[in-house]
Amino acid sequence: MKNAGTILMYNCSGEEFSKLRQIFAMLRLRMRVVSPERYHIPLEELAHGKGEPGEAAEPVPEPMLVFCYLPQALLNQVLEVIRVANLPPIPLKAVLTETNKTWDTKQLHAELLKEREAIAAEKDQKA
Repeated sequence: MKNAGTILMYNCSGEEFSKLRQIFAMLRLRMRVVSPERYHIPLEELAHGKGEPGEAAEPVPEPMLVFCYLPQALLNQVLEVIRVANLPPIPLKAVLTETNKTWDTKQLHAELLKEREAIAAEKDQKA
């Protein structure tokens, strides 16, 4: 059976994430651990396992996942399984899109942080 999609994984390699890796394997998702030497490579190339390593960048300081080529129903299932599996929090998650496929890791990380800050500010205004 062919794989159902690819997950780019950042800082998810410790023992506490073994359950997460088991879930992804069970769902036949390809996992690609992205090291700081590959942060300069566009996300779409990373998803296909392409691009040559370069000079190591400053590591992303927290876990981050990028979901690539998952059908919407499977993405919803994966997110629900992660939610109920009592895993360590992974606050930064993204889906590979036409807009972000040419971004590198640092650009995606910066955008996710901006988004998180905007959501927090909106919650503060409502409180």
